Order: sequence, then structure tokens, then C-alpha cells
Amino acid sequence: MSGRAGPALGLGYFPGTMPAEAGGAWLDADFAHGRFRFAGRTLATESQFRLAVGGTVPASGQLVIGPHVAETAPELLSDGNFAGGSAGDWSSVGSAVAVASGALRVTGSGGNGSGAYRTIAGLIQSAGRAYRLVGEVWRETSSNVTLGFGAGGGGTANYAQTANLTVTTPSQSVLYCGGFNPSTASIALRNLTNPSTGIYWADNLSLREALPCAGFRPGALCGLVEATTPASGGAGGVVFQADDNADFNGNWFERNFIRLIWDASQRLRFIVSFGGSGTQVEQVNLDLGVVPAGSAFAVGFSATDGEYRAALMGQPVQQALSGTFPGLAALRLGRGRSSVSGLWTGSIERVRLFSEPMGEEQFAALVAGTGIVAWGDSLTASAGATGGSTGSATYPAVAQTLFSPRRAVVRQGAGGQTSTQIAARMNAVPILVTVSGGAIPASGSVAVTDKSVNVLVGTGGYVGSLKGWLAGVEGAMSTDGSGNWSFARSATGASVPVAANARFTCAWGQYLRGHTAWLWLGRNGAQAGHSVLGDIAAAVASLGHGRYLIGGILPSTADSGAGLTQLAALNGQLVSTYGARFVNLLSVLSAAANGTAEDTSDVAAGFVPRSLRSDHLHLNDAGYAIVAQAFHAAHMAKGF
Repeated sequence: MSGRAGPALGLGYFPGTMPAEAGGAWLDADFAHGRFRFAGRTLATESQFRLAVGGTVPASGQLVIGPHVAETAPELLSDGNFAGGSAGDWSSVGSAVAVASGALRVTGSGGNGSGAYRTIAGLIQSAGRAYRLVGEVWRETSSNVTLGFGAGGGGTANYAQTANLTVTTPSQSVLYCGGFNPSTASIALRNLTNPSTGIYWADNLSLREALPCAGFRPGALCGLVEATTPASGGAGGVVFQADDNADFNGNWFERNFIRLIWDASQRLRFIVSFGGSGTQVEQVNLDLGVVPAGSAFAVGFSATDGEYRAALMGQPVQQALSGTFPGLAALRLGRGRSSVSGLWTGSIERVRLFSEPMGEEQFAALVAGTGIVAWGDSLTASAGATGGSTGSATYPAVAQTLFSPRRAVVRQGAGGQTSTQIAARMNAVPILVTVSGGAIPASGSVAVTDKSVNVLVGTGGYVGSLKGWLAGVEGAMSTDGSGNWSFARSATGASVPVAANARFTCAWGQYLRGHTAWLWLGRNGAQAGHSVLGDIAAAVASLGHGRYLIGGILPSTADSGAGLTQLAALNGQLVSTYGARFVNLLSVLSAAANGTAEDTSDVAAGFVPRSLRSDHLHLNDAGYAIVAQAFHAAHMAKGF
């Protein structure tokens, strides 16, 4: 983009394309390579791109896109030109209101400020939508007149407002706002003096929804930004911002926005603010981690009302599941509303925006980049590790710190699951279900009367839900404590027939399929009618690529002699089948024994040394760190 300090540095760990399931970006500005697409069209130059999206480059050099009001956007004010001769929709504050000569006339009667306001609460959808107010205003005998977005009789409540205008002939004013009190939102015409006397006017008022550009979906913001931090550090800056383009008293105004900033401590933050209460209220502040000066980075984000996710590519996803989404009317690259502060002095190589927000599964797959997914049971979940399955001591969490540059290792461990259940979550073994009545209803949920594999199982019982698709309908499969399933569609629609034994496709398996896989299956055996070897083979085949590793199955001190013999034979078959892709975890753990009599005795008996275990089977932090190192070493040796 304009002001770029040289060519893009490139991100070797970044895939460069969206997963096919994401449907591609509706806006893709690759400034580093001079490639641009918008709304399905390829644009030859940056100037053509700017023209297509309605972008401008102010003096500071940072690109601004929007605001945009579609020609087909409905007019929300039924009598904004007062042709009907009535001011019945308007209320007065310290004034008299009437329609004269086809315009709204307000006459102040003294006091500290007079005005007239019209409630628009019933006309707008406040959550996640921005609006443009246009009107001709002028004064006659009053000292000034202002037009603004307000809150009932309280005037503008600092939402958005013109300066004090002194024009005596009709003069057009334009305002934007993307944050309202849903019950008291109004537009207001005021005379801000004391005493407030005299006559002022308004005519040809128009209220329409505003967007940053054509094709933008209100209430959602999802994208990827690739950039490089300034070489000298400094005070940080705004890398990317979406806001409502509001002004107050003739100056830029910032209360409703979503922004990605690099702060003075060199941390990237994803921040959401909403000003519907009349003040700026921070809804979300996600700390994405430190990015040193002079470093290339890529950030993915997905936001909709009450659901916000962001992550540095290849690093864990940060999320907030609350917060009001502001209305957005403009996009800004390298700046906020201010033209003098918060300007980005690094470079921006590429910006991609998608038409829909992403759920947890799709977003995790996106920001994993060329990362890895670790499939398994309680050992992959790292039972016994400090902090549990979401802590920093799990083997996937440790493994991703061993890569340079860092690569994500997405955790897909579920305690107590058999190899069949794990393979089914990968969509390698089909989950066949029959629903009550043979149809998915238009709304709500439907009971599942039969299923081939119960994947909603965790350590201790039936638990959880999985998003996915049944008969082409997106939704979530859930269980009660007795193992009874139900399917609830994500959005209402026509009833859909479902044949008996229809396949349920898991979203995690669908979106993570293309990633390198570390498979650690089999400790809990297989479901009747299946085998561990068969489940692992199915899992491998389902990937559609050769980037995978197979973890050796660990023994338990509770195993019998016959059980240990059978386990050794199974691992031998895995070695024979998968060769260098087999990671002999028992061997590396045994080699790390601490030399005590207890550890020596365990190794001699064919067990994992007790210094690396938290119980009869599961490992401790030290043991999981060794597993992470073993998978990482095998991964690097294969050149994945």
C-alpha cells in the first residue's frame, strides 16, 4: 500500500491461500505483489482496486475504504422531506416545532439549548450496523443550528453531531454512527446557545444503512492481515481499523470500532469498542503476543456479536465470547480516525477480508497456517500435565514452541476415546445416524435414535457437542448424560428429509483434514467391529496427503503380561507398516530414565519410567516434553 517501506518480507510459515472450505476472500489486496481481487473480479492495478472498493489515500498515505451507501439501501425516514406537511414524528425540547414551506421549522423559546428530536429506535437494527444521516439544515434568526444522532430528548448524547452551523441557506450535512441505545436512538436538530432563541430549519432528511464497501456483511468482520513492524519500534500504531466514521462538532470521533494495534510494548492487540451508552466502552481486548520491531507477522481475526477470535498465524487462538459488535462504515489500513496520531509506520503487505465470520473449527484451521493437528486420546489431551488439557505443559503446546518460526499444533485429544472414536472425529470412520421422524425440522432440534459411533464421550462419561453437517444441514450434535444424541441446526430453514444411517460429518475433521497430522491412537483399543490397525489406516487414508506421523502406543503398569505382549506386537506392526513415520515414544521415554532404582526397574519391566509419569499411564510435564521433542524431531526429519 502507499507508504510501504520496500517489498514484503514474506512469511515462510504461512500457506498463502485460504482452505478451500472457507470459500475465498471477497476482498484481497496483495500490495506486496501487486495482485488485487474484489467481489470476484481481478483488478490489474492498485488504483483500479481503490476505485472498485471506494478507497481513498489521504495525505498521510494510509488507505481508507468507505463509507458506502448502496443505491438500493432502503430509505428509513418515510417523510424526511416533510411533503406530508406533518411534524407528528418530532418532539420538542424548549422549542416549538412545525412544518412550514415544506420544511421542519424549530423555534427556540429560551433556556439553555433548544431542540427537536425524532425517535429512530424502531427504524434501525442497532447491533452491528452503521447508518448515514443526510439533511439540509440552516438557521434563520437563531445563532446556530446542529444536526446529530441522539438519544431521545437528551440530544446527541455524544453519538455524532455537526459543528455549530451558522449558514442561512440550506446546507447539506452528512453524519455516520454505528452505536446506539436500542430503545432511545434518535436524530436531533438543536440550537446550542444560552439563551436559545430564534428559528432554525431542516429539510430533505435521509437515513440509510452505511457499509464500508459493496458486499460487506453487517455485523461481521473476518480477515487476515500480513504486515511488518517498524524497524525502529517506537510508540506502536494502528495496523488495521474498522469503524463507524463518526464525527462530533466537526472533528473525528472514535467510539465504535474494531482495531488491530501494535502497542508501545510491542504487543499486538485486537480491540473492540462500542459507544451505545454514550461513552466509549471497550468490549474486547485480546493480547496476541509480542512481535519484535522489524518483524513480519500475519494475524487472523473473526468477529461477530458475542463471538470474537484473533491469533497470530501459527499461534494459539485468543477468544472472547461476549461483547457488543459495533456498526462499521469504513475500513482503514495503517491508521485510526486520527490523521496525526496512531499512524502505522511499518508496512502492510496484504489484507484479505471474508464475507462470513468463522466458527471455532474453521478459524483454528485458518490461523494454524501450515501447522499440525494432534489427534488422540487422554495422552494427547495430556492428562496429568500442569494446567490440564488447555495448559502450556501439554505435549502439543510444548511442541509448537520447538519450531522456528513457531508453528501451531492444534490439540484434538479427547480422554477415554478409542481409536475408532478418534478416527470418527476425523471423518475417517463414518458416523451413521438415524433421526426421529426421518427429517430435520425447520427449526430446533431432533432426537437421534441410532448412531454407529458415539464420539461424544470423554473421560468419565457422555459429554459435549460437535459441530458439523447432517444431510447437508449445518448444526451441532449434542449428548445428554445418558448418551442420547440430538441434532440442532444452526439456522432455520425448510424441513430436510434424512435417510436412515445418514452420515454426520464433523467440522473439526473437515477443516483440519489438510494439515499435517500427528496420530497417537490405540491406547484405549477399538470399538467392536473395528481394530486399532484398521482405524489408524483409515485415519491416514482420510487425510489425502502423506504428511503424518504415528505415535507408539504406551504401556500401563496395570497391563497384564499378556497385555504387554499384545501391545508390543501391535507397535511392531505399526513400525512395519509406517516405517520412519512411526515415533517410538516408549523408547525415547525409557532413554530419559533418571537412573534411580525405580526408573531402572520400570524400564526393565517394559514400562515408562515413573519419574516421567503422573499415574499408571499418563505422563507428567517432563514426560510430555519428551513426547513433544520426539514428534518434533520426527517431523523435521521427514521435512514436513
